[in-house]
Amino acid sequence: MRNLPCSRAGWLLAAATLVTNVSLAQSGDEAWQTGGNNWRQNYFSPLKDIDPSNVDQLGFAWQYDIDFDSMLEATPVVVDGTLYTSGSGGIVYALDPVTGKQRWKFEPKIDPSFNGEVGYGLTNRGVAVANGKVYVGAIDGWLYALNATNGSVAWKVDTINDRNRAYSITGAPYIAGKRVVIGNAGSELDARGYVTAYDLETGKQAWRFFTVPGDPKKGFEHPELKEAAKTWSKDSRWDVGLGGTAWDGMAYDPELNIIYVGTGNGAPWDRNVRSPGGGDNLFLSCILAINVDTGRLLWHYQTTPRDTWDYTATQKMVLADITIDSRPRKVVMQAPKNGFFYVLDRQTGELLSAKPYTKVTWASGIDMKTGRPIETGSADYTNQPRLVTPGPNGARAWQPMSYNSVTGLVYIPVFDTTAVFATVAEKFQYKKKNFNEGVHRAVVLPDGELLVLSLPEGLKFDQPLPRPKMFLRAWDPVTQKAAWEVDITGTPEKGAMIRRPGGVMSTASELVFQGDLDGHFKVFHGRTGAQLRDINVGTSIMAAPMTYKIDGVQYVAVMAGIGAYPGYADYHYGNKGRVVAFKLGGGDVPQRPLVSQVAPPSGEPPLPDTGTPEQIASGKALFAQHCAMCHANGRAPDLTRSNAATHAEFKDIVLKGGRSAKGMPNFAEVISEKDAQAIQAFIIHAAAKQTSASTTANGPNPAVK
Repeated sequence: MRNLPCSRAGWLLAAATLVTNVSLAQSGDEAWQTGGNNWRQNYFSPLKDIDPSNVDQLGFAWQYDIDFDSMLEATPVVVDGTLYTSGSGGIVYALDPVTGKQRWKFEPKIDPSFNGEVGYGLTNRGVAVANGKVYVGAIDGWLYALNATNGSVAWKVDTINDRNRAYSITGAPYIAGKRVVIGNAGSELDARGYVTAYDLETGKQAWRFFTVPGDPKKGFEHPELKEAAKTWSKDSRWDVGLGGTAWDGMAYDPELNIIYVGTGNGAPWDRNVRSPGGGDNLFLSCILAINVDTGRLLWHYQTTPRDTWDYTATQKMVLADITIDSRPRKVVMQAPKNGFFYVLDRQTGELLSAKPYTKVTWASGIDMKTGRPIETGSADYTNQPRLVTPGPNGARAWQPMSYNSVTGLVYIPVFDTTAVFATVAEKFQYKKKNFNEGVHRAVVLPDGELLVLSLPEGLKFDQPLPRPKMFLRAWDPVTQKAAWEVDITGTPEKGAMIRRPGGVMSTASELVFQGDLDGHFKVFHGRTGAQLRDINVGTSIMAAPMTYKIDGVQYVAVMAGIGAYPGYADYHYGNKGRVVAFKLGGGDVPQRPLVSQVAPPSGEPPLPDTGTPEQIASGKALFAQHCAMCHANGRAPDLTRSNAATHAEFKDIVLKGGRSAKGMPNFAEVISEKDAQAIQAFIIHAAAKQTSASTTANGPNPAVK
C-alpha cells in the first residue's frame, strides 16, 4: 500500500448524506458551539462588537476559580445560555456565562489503581454538547453523557478494550451526526490505537476503527487492517501495541457525513525497532476520513510514513472552503508536528499542497505526485546521533490554530524546536504499562543547553544547538506562505525547560487572541500582526480562548492555569486554575500573589543523603526508565524539590496510587518496593547536590542532564 494524495486502497467515497446536529442549528452565531466553535473547528467567530477601534477597552468581566493543580487545556463552549468546560481528569463545570457563577459541577470518580497516560496531570481538552447532553471523556477511559440541565449522568460507557494496557482519554469527544466519537491516548506506552463511535442517546457502540493492525496471526477486526498489515514488517512488535492513538484532533463534515481523525506516533519510536525491515506502518501519523454511519475508511493520507521522530498527526484540523487555482475546493487543513502545512480535498483525499510552515531538516519537501515526504537522510539516527528539527515536541503540539475566513489566513502557534535522537544499543525490552519509546533522545532548552532524557552516559554532541523559539505565524493556505509573524519566545529564566505557545482564536473583526505562559493575554491585528492589547491575567495560559454574545454583550473567555508544572514556563503565579472572561469596559484582572520557587518549597534543608552508590546508580537508571519522561521535562513537578512530608509518603504515592487524583499513576505493576526505595535514594542524592535555589528554581533535574 503506497502513500498517495488520494488513497487507492479500494475504499470509495460513499454518497454524501446530510446530517444536521440539532444543538448547533439552535445555537446561532452568538454562541460557541464546539471546541473549535462550529463543525469546521476553525476557532473563528463571526462576532464583530470587539474590534480594532475599541479593543483597548477590553477588560475583566468575571472569573471562576478552579481549585486544582492541573494544566487546563480545554476551550469552553456556550450552548443555550450556559458555558460548559472541563478540567482535571474530566471534571465538568457548568457556569453562568454573564457572571461566572457555577450552575453545577460533575466530577468523575477515578479508580486509584488506574495507570494510564496521566503524566500530564489528568489533562482534559474539553466537552461536546448536543441534544440536551454534555459529553466528556474521563482520564480513566470512561465516556460520560450528562444531562445539560443539572449534570446528572444519563449514561456512561467504558471505552477501553484492554485494561492490561495503559490507555486513557485526554482529548475531547466529537459530535458526528447521531454519534459521539472519542479516541484514546497512550502511544508512548503500550496502547494500540483506535477510535470509537457511540449512539448519542443510548451510549451503545456503533463501530470501532483500529488505527494499527494487531498480530496478523490473530486475524483482523475490519478489512482495512488486512491492507494496513502489508505496510508492517512480519517481525513488528505486535506485543507492544504499536501506538497510533487518536488522542486529540478530529473534525466532522455534516454534508459529507465524514469524520476526519488524526492519528499518533508509533511505539517504539525507532522504526527499526518497531517494524524491522521497513514498511510505511499504516495508519500511524495519518489523517483518516471515516464514514460516520458505517465506520468504514473512505480515504487516508499519511503525513509521515514510517515515522521515527514522534511526528503525530493528531493536531487540530480545520475544514474550510477556499479557492485554489481559480477553483473552489472543500478542504481539510492541518499543521502537524512534522512542520509541513497540508491542504487536502476533504471529499477525495487529494493532496492539494504541502509546504513547511517552520524550519524542517528531516525532509526537503513533499513529492506532489506520490504525496510522500522527501527525506534528507540527515535525521536518520540509525548509525549515529542526529540533530533533528522539529524535535519530538513538534512544530506544533495540541494548541489549536485558527482559520479566519475574512482575512483568509490561518493563525498558527508555532514551536520551533530541535532535538537529538540516537539508537539504543541494548535490545529493546517491552515494559508493560510504561514508556516504550525505544530511542535515546535529548531536547534543546531555551537557554541552549541539552536536557538529556535518555542519551548514553558520556555521549558528546558537538553540533551547534539552536535555541527553541515560539511564533504566532499568520499563514496563507492558498499561497502556502507566511503573511506575518510575531516572535513570542520571550526571555525565559535560566533553566526553564519547555515553553510552548498558547492556542489561538480569531474573529470577523480581524482580531487574533492568544494567551501566554507568562500570564499575559494578547490581541493582535489579523492582517498585520500589530499588537493591539495586552492584559495581565497573572495566570499562565496554554488553552485557546473563545468568544460569545449574551444579552447584546460580547465576551471573550479563556481557561488559565498550567498546574504544578514550573518546567513549562517562567511563571511565579499560583498553580490554581481559573476561567477568566473579558468584555468591553471591564476592569483589571484580579492578581494573585507571587509564589516562592525555592527548593524545597517549605525551605527545609535537603534530606540526609544516605543511599549507597549502588542504590543511587540503580535508582538513576530506574528514574530514567520510569520517571524522566514526566518529571525531567516539565510535565510533572521536579522531585528534587520534594519536602520531608512528601518523602514520608513516597512509597504510598508510587506503589499505592496515593496521588492518582493529581495525575500520579500507580506503579505497583511495574516496579518493586526495592526499586521505589532506589528511586527515592537517587532523588534525595540529586537534591543534595543542588547548591543554591537560584540555580534550581524552575530548572531541569540536574541528575538527568
